Amino acid sequence: MVKIGSACLIDQDGQLKLSVLKNLVADISELTALGQPVCLVSSGAVAAGMVALDQPKRPKKLKIIQALAAIGQVRLMQIYHELFKKNGLLIGQVLLSHEDFAHRESFLNTRATMGHLFELGAVPIVNENDTVSTEEIQFGDNDRLAVLISNAIESDFCVILSTTPGLLDLDGSGELIKEVKKIDERIFSMAKSGNQMGRGGMGSKLIAIDTLTKGGKTAVLADGRLKGVLKSIHQGEEVGTRFLPNPNKMSSREQWMLQHLRPHGRLELDEGAYKAVTQKHASLLSVGVLKLSGRWKTGQLVSLTYQEREFARGMCRLSFEQMTTILGKSREQVEAILGLEASKYVIHRNDISLLDGS
Repeated sequence: MVKIGSACLIDQDGQLKLSVLKNLVADISELTALGQPVCLVSSGAVAAGMVALDQPKRPKKLKIIQALAAIGQVRLMQIYHELFKKNGLLIGQVLLSHEDFAHRESFLNTRATMGHLFELGAVPIVNENDTVSTEEIQFGDNDRLAVLISNAIESDFCVILSTTPGLLDLDGSGELIKEVKKIDERIFSMAKSGNQMGRGGMGSKLIAIDTLTKGGKTAVLADGRLKGVLKSIHQGEEVGTRFLPNPNKMSSREQWMLQHLRPHGRLELDEGAYKAVTQKHASLLSVGVLKLSGRWKTGQLVSLTYQEREFARGMCRLSFEQMTTILGKSREQVEAILGLEASKYVIHRNDISLLDGS
C-alpha cells in the first residue's frame, strides 16, 4: 500500500507536479510487473480543483471543498489513467468515506472489490469521497484512510510519501532518523504542523504509522518527490524512515476500535486520569473528566484527550446525557445520581485503546 499526500503533487505555483506523478506511476508499474500488486491512496483531488479554479488557499466551507473535489477528482484520475495506460495498466477508482468501514458488510464489500481489482491486474487508486463526506467523517489528508485501506487489503508493508525525507531528529542533530523501533512521546514531539494544500501534518502521519505498526505492519515515511523512491524502498535501500512492527501487536478488538469506528464525542481528562489510563492501564472514572464535546449513546466510541491532544479511544459506558449530569461532581454525588453499579466506570480499561503508546 502506498499513500501520497497533496503537498507532493502540487508545486509552489499551485500546479500539479507531472514529473512526480510520472515517477510514481513508473515505480508502481515496475513493482506490478514484478508480481507485487500496489494499492495507491492518493490525495490531491481538492488541490487539483483549487488549481483548476485558480484558488490559492484551501477554503473552510465544506460545500465549497466538496465542489472543488468533484472538479479536481476528474482531472486527477484522467492524468493517472493516461500515465498508467502508457505502462499497459488499467486503474480502478475507489472513493470511500469513513462509514464504508464502520459496518462489517461494507468493509467486506470494500475488501472484495479491492481483491478483484488486483486479480484483474488493475491498480486501485483510492481517495476520500470528499463530494459526499461531512465534517464528522473526514479522514485528514488521507493518512487515516491509508490505515483503513491497509487493513482491508491485509497489506503488511506500507509506504507514506510526503515532502519530508523522513522523520528528522528535531530534538537533536536535525538529521534523518533511519529506523524507529517504537513510536513514543519523544517521537511524537517531533511532529510538525500541516501545509496549505493538505489537511494532515507530521502528527497525523505519525498517528497513522503508529496504528499501522501496532497492527504488525512495517511502514516507511519517505520523500515522494524522489525519482525511483518506491523501487529503492522495495530493494531494501536506506530511504526515508523505516518504522518496525510493534512486538506488542494490538488485539483485533483494539484494531477495530482504532481503525474502523469513528468517535462520537470527546472527553478531556485531567492529569491524574491521563496518567492512570496511560501508565497504569486503569479504567476511567468520572472524577477525572474535565469537559465534554460531541454527543453519543451508551456503548459508543469516544476520544480521550489530555491538554487538547487525543491519546486514546474507548467505548463509553455512559451516554452524553448521563455524563452531563455528573460532570464535576464527587464520587458520592455520582453514586447518588446513577446508582452504585452504573457509577463505577466511565470506560472500563478493557475498552480503552491507546493511540500513540503514551
